[in-house]
Amino acid sequence: MIEKFLDAYELKARVAPGLILSLPLLVVVVYAAPILSSWSIFAASGVCTLALLYGLSLVVRARGGAIEKKLWNSWGGPPSTRFMRHRDATFGRDLKESIEKALATKFPSALILSPDEEAKNPGRADNAIVDAFRQVRQFLRQNDPDGLWSKLNIEYGFCRNLLGSRMIWAGISLATMLFAIVFAIQTGARALNPASAICFFSLVCSIYVGWFVLPSTVKRIGDTYAETAWMSFLQHSSQNAAAVGK
Repeated sequence: MIEKFLDAYELKARVAPGLILSLPLLVVVVYAAPILSSWSIFAASGVCTLALLYGLSLVVRARGGAIEKKLWNSWGGPPSTRFMRHRDATFGRDLKESIEKALATKFPSALILSPDEEAKNPGRADNAIVDAFRQVRQFLRQNDPDGLWSKLNIEYGFCRNLLGSRMIWAGISLATMLFAIVFAIQTGARALNPASAICFFSLVCSIYVGWFVLPSTVKRIGDTYAETAWMSFLQHSSQNAAAVGK
């Protein structure tokens, strides 16, 4: 039902990371103040939960956008830009020439600079590639909306947003774990309880996933997405040209 209001990207790349961040909070709320005893409280808590998810989805979106610039700088630029530089060896010369011809056919204004021009002005060359890829993305949305490039874009957005929010994830997990322990002690329960255990597990996951898994994963998925998007554009632009020729 929620998919009627949110597209696949928003649901998986923004709401899903927000749900991961909010899980310790929801667990502690249920543990400290059971909500099933009153339908009115249950309904109100549902509204608050939706508001919390929406707010955290905005936070993870902002944090993901903020860290993306740092990631691109550490990678030497966005993958979609790096791969089309003449000085980059990811794509061979013949493949780059094929993509450039497809760009010239579909988007006459999207002109990739020559190797000499790129050497003289790398910044201008990068801007030309960025503008070209912006048009490629729009082309793919119209001609291959459910392609592999789209799935990889969602996966990249999810991992990037979660990476950007790792400090928040760890902070919420730690704070809720301590709260669950203190609350349990004050109410005569055991410090080790389901809520504190789940929050501890969330804290461990935030540290391991956030600092040891996501950094390399984001780059790998980002590179794969960029490669797939360029190849998908080349394939579908060729198919369109063949169809027009018939």
